[in-house]
Amino acid sequence: MLAARLVGTLVGRWLRKLVKKPLQERIQRYPYVISFFNRLLELFPLIFSILILWLCIQAIISLGFHNFLMTLILNLSMAWVVVQLATSIILDRFWSRLIAAIIWSIAALNIIGILDESIALMDRIGFHFGDIHLTMLSIVKALVILVALLKCAGWFSVYLEKKLFKIPELMPSTRLMITKSVNITLLFLVCLVALNSIGINLTALTLFSGAIGVGIGFGLQKIVGNFISGLILLSDKSIKPGDVVQLADVYGWVKNMGGRHVSVVTRDEKEYLIPNEDLITQQVINWSYSSKKIRIRVPLGISYQSDPHEVIELVIREIKGIDRIMVEPEPKCLLKGFGESSVDLELRFWINDPQNGVANVTS
Repeated sequence: MLAARLVGTLVGRWLRKLVKKPLQERIQRYPYVISFFNRLLELFPLIFSILILWLCIQAIISLGFHNFLMTLILNLSMAWVVVQLATSIILDRFWSRLIAAIIWSIAALNIIGILDESIALMDRIGFHFGDIHLTMLSIVKALVILVALLKCAGWFSVYLEKKLFKIPELMPSTRLMITKSVNITLLFLVCLVALNSIGINLTALTLFSGAIGVGIGFGLQKIVGNFISGLILLSDKSIKPGDVVQLADVYGWVKNMGGRHVSVVTRDEKEYLIPNEDLITQQVINWSYSSKKIRIRVPLGISYQSDPHEVIELVIREIKGIDRIMVEPEPKCLLKGFGESSVDLELRFWINDPQNGVANVTS
């Protein structure tokens, strides 16, 4: 046993030194598993000692002998390794202590040779719940699966939140909305898997899920519609924070995009909360969708006694001194028609900052 411990320690330390640096570089992007891998690296000498000890026990058994002391040390060492790895993943004090107690109990039953009998006994102890037969073994198995899947779901949620945080177009409220939706979906799937593991037929939940669907269809129709519309707006990027939009009489720039509504701030600092569904189903003018450069048309009326050619030259010359009006494309003034009391002209010019207002530069 001492020789197995010595050889295992040497091999484990050598291998740990070999893989520690490249392994740590790879897992830096996954901070939620760093503690697990660090603990695994620390246990490398003990793990290889266990492996060598197990090979020695198998060799002794093949010769027709049995060493109770070596088997006892092997089982205790394996239980210790499992407890250490489990507690490095599950940081909650209650759950880590509970898992440690279960692992030590299994190791003790295996040492005294009644583990198989205990499993068979747990499989015989049970009760009927309707048409379902539940046993102590199936309940324990479901609890283990539930805890493991909940931990994996938590890891995935943290990973998803970090990925969403790197998307600058998403507002904090939108990131929270997506994260919470994914968490609820994962929790629902985990519960279904746990129920299926104890033998509950999921088709029995069809009526219940149908009732929930009807409830969502009638009571939460607008909420779900706005939520889905928000996801569509985020995915196709037809409207983004900072865009200048016009919806009916509302003209302003998009400040925030949430799970239920989009916040649009007008030039007079009024903030409109427009439901996401309205931005999908109604006509929306996005003044800065692909380019912020827009053309403005201004109608003009002059007297019939005025010379249209002089007026056109005068208008073009005067507006060239306005900073917001672009020089290229150059402004144009056209004669559009003859009204009852005036000659109708139209001035056309370009700006590239619609967020600063259109009516003011038109004036």
